[in-house]
Amino acid sequence: MRRMAATLPEAPRELALTRDEPLARHTYMRIGGPAAYFGTPTDVDALRRIVTWARRARLPLRVIGGGSNVLVSDEGVTAVVLSLRAACGAIRFDGPLVTAGAAVMLPRLAHAAAEQALGGLEFAIGIPGAVGGALQTNAGIGDGRAIGPLVRTVDVLRLVGDVLTRVTLPANEITWGYRETSLRGSGDLVLGATLELSPRPRAEIEAEMRRLLDARQASQPTATPNAGSTFCNPPGDYAGRVIEAAGCTGLAVGAARISELHANFVVHDGSARAADVAALMAEVQTRVRVASGVTLVPEIEWWGDGPPPAAFAVAG
Repeated sequence: MRRMAATLPEAPRELALTRDEPLARHTYMRIGGPAAYFGTPTDVDALRRIVTWARRARLPLRVIGGGSNVLVSDEGVTAVVLSLRAACGAIRFDGPLVTAGAAVMLPRLAHAAAEQALGGLEFAIGIPGAVGGALQTNAGIGDGRAIGPLVRTVDVLRLVGDVLTRVTLPANEITWGYRETSLRGSGDLVLGATLELSPRPRAEIEAEMRRLLDARQASQPTATPNAGSTFCNPPGDYAGRVIEAAGCTGLAVGAARISELHANFVVHDGSARAADVAALMAEVQTRVRVASGVTLVPEIEWWGDGPPPAAFAVAG
């Protein structure tokens, strides 16, 4: 349960934090209760001041990017939630190198690279996330392409002693796995990254992006609220296949249901609660485990106070 509002500290006015901001406004799932504090720092110095205050107030800090890949508790979260769209929203090209802030949306970055006739980011055109989240999850698509191999450096805000310091990490100091990297849970706050792309005719890039978008729209429920792929693919298989094989297509809890178009997507009509989604996920995990012996691990992240629901207690 969230601490009573009376026990939460008053944020200094100059930090421009709002109270009890509904996070449903900021997620693709359109689900979730309020953030105790919400802010959009104007630059990295403003971000540093907010982070410093949150640490002193002993409040957790969370960064929300595109709002995909996250399920927020119906009760909300007792945390300082930040959007970095103002502080870390720039794109800069230098030959084949592109430096992008953590808040840059992946489709925007893919389009910008195409305009420069630089290939490598075509796969990102249909991923509804931001660079910061992509760096923490090694975002990619089903054919194996992911952001990790393109990364040369990552900029983070790190606590060094008692000072928040901007640090540039070479890509080889980061562990890149399937839908995870060592940046996640490291305590560092990702500010952005520099990627190395490859020259490619713009017409070829745009043709491939159109093909990928057409394929996504034909196979995924892009027109209904969802959080992206719900579960990670099990080794050597696909989450959607094992969910469908277990007879879960169309399965519903409350207003949340497994998509008939792609079984690894949870969708709803706008009225579902986070509790519905979490219960549906747990039921799918149980049915898949019984049917095939596979333990499905959530790809989406739970945001809430206290212990997570059973569906999110599965270790990857």
